[in-house]
Amino acid sequence: MAEAAQTRRLERLDIDYDRLSGRYFGIGALLALLWIVWVIARTSGLFGTPPGDELKTIQDLISGALWVYTGVGLIALILILVSRARAAESASSSRMVINYAGVVLFLIFAFRVNSVVEAEEYSVTLWGLQLVNGLVLGGVYALVALGYTLVYGILFMINFAHGEVLVLGTYGGWFALMYVTDLGNGVFEAGAATVATVLLPLFIALLFLPLETLASRYGRGKQASPETSSTWLLTLFSLPVRVIIGALVGYGLVLALGAYAPHVHLVVITVVALLFVVAIGMLVSMLTAVALERVAYRPLRGAPRLTPLISAIGASFFLQQTMLNIFGPLQRFYRRPTLIDGTFNVKIGSLGTIPVTKTGLVIVIVSIVLMILLYLFVQRSKTGRAMRAVAEDKSTAALMGVNVDQVIVVTFAIGALLAGAAGVMMGFHNLSFNFRTGFIPGLKAFTAAVLGGIGNIPGAMFGGFFLGLVEALGPTMLGIPTEYKDVIAFGLLVMVLIFRPTGIFGEVLSEKKV
Repeated sequence: MAEAAQTRRLERLDIDYDRLSGRYFGIGALLALLWIVWVIARTSGLFGTPPGDELKTIQDLISGALWVYTGVGLIALILILVSRARAAESASSSRMVINYAGVVLFLIFAFRVNSVVEAEEYSVTLWGLQLVNGLVLGGVYALVALGYTLVYGILFMINFAHGEVLVLGTYGGWFALMYVTDLGNGVFEAGAATVATVLLPLFIALLFLPLETLASRYGRGKQASPETSSTWLLTLFSLPVRVIIGALVGYGLVLALGAYAPHVHLVVITVVALLFVVAIGMLVSMLTAVALERVAYRPLRGAPRLTPLISAIGASFFLQQTMLNIFGPLQRFYRRPTLIDGTFNVKIGSLGTIPVTKTGLVIVIVSIVLMILLYLFVQRSKTGRAMRAVAEDKSTAALMGVNVDQVIVVTFAIGALLAGAAGVMMGFHNLSFNFRTGFIPGLKAFTAAVLGGIGNIPGAMFGGFFLGLVEALGPTMLGIPTEYKDVIAFGLLVMVLIFRPTGIFGEVLSEKKV
């Protein structure tokens, strides 16, 4: 009787144990990360040298709390398993066991990091350098992961050829760089002056045009063909005059900067030439992705999910072999302009200095800016609303007047533009590349997308930077050679699929897909 009464009481208290075990896993992971961060900060001298005894006491309290938390979780798990075994209706307890195993793994990981860091006592300079490297890697992974997550959110497929789209952008940027260098007879800055003399006046000439009037007229023209007014005729005939005046202003600005502000002139022409190189790389990637969508994916739109996946893998190998036969297997090398070459030192008080490469800083800043622009575009623009509508339900979106094929092409194009920018920046940072350079970053970007939550734009951003930091800091924290960084990255993918299949931020999928 007593056992039956106890079983009934447990059944009344049987809430959603799977959800509670998920929260238990999250809290355990946070405790482990807090322990790791604290021991790194204490041993590196961030809190002062030598560290005080009270800091060691706090570290022991955190580690003790994690040990107790793990023990209490084991007791609770055993009680729940016993109660479910005695219950009349059986319920699956695999998720609870998996979440508890995850906490145990975090405990083992934190204990290993504590042992290695306490023994080695790495300096804050080394941790800072690895942190910078992780942010640079994370910026590249995040940009590429956004392409994966955009396509998956709409088509529910993984574009495994995205890494090759990236490296084709690297090739495009390299050819543009060589063109600019050849214009200057081997000197980038001289060629940049020639490119800027053409592009800057052209850009300013475009700014002199009534862009808002032209855009509104184009938008009305797609819906109806109203009578041409005298005001519109005046605007139309004034366009050549506006272009000429704007070009003269831009050309005069270039000459004035060269004569009176040579340092500013050097910065301006270098930035314009670099934007030209990046734009060519992005254009090559975009054209490749649009062609892939039209040839390899659109004919399989209504096929089973496995068929487009096989097509994507085939497209990946096709692009690799095409690049091998056209460009050859040899390494090609980027040349950094003076403006982005070298490093600068970030001084951390009396703890030392951290060297930061200029290209690394550019990658982090440009990556964050592009991600923010993409998020605003998807959330606030008309095309972004159409993309979200197609992701939710293609049939209903088509009934509401959305051109589904056009939205899908735009999605592929946007993802490829980001990948092309990442490929060119990676070329300037790493300097060398070949036809296989995009394969591993593509797989790691896919890992980052899964880590953050596939189909989730903020999740892809977070997953990219998190994976980059884990890859850079992991070998040092675990006391293993840096050659194991790929093992850590793909091992993290396996752990995410086991312990949190929907990613840290969760998947963003329509109810119909789910």
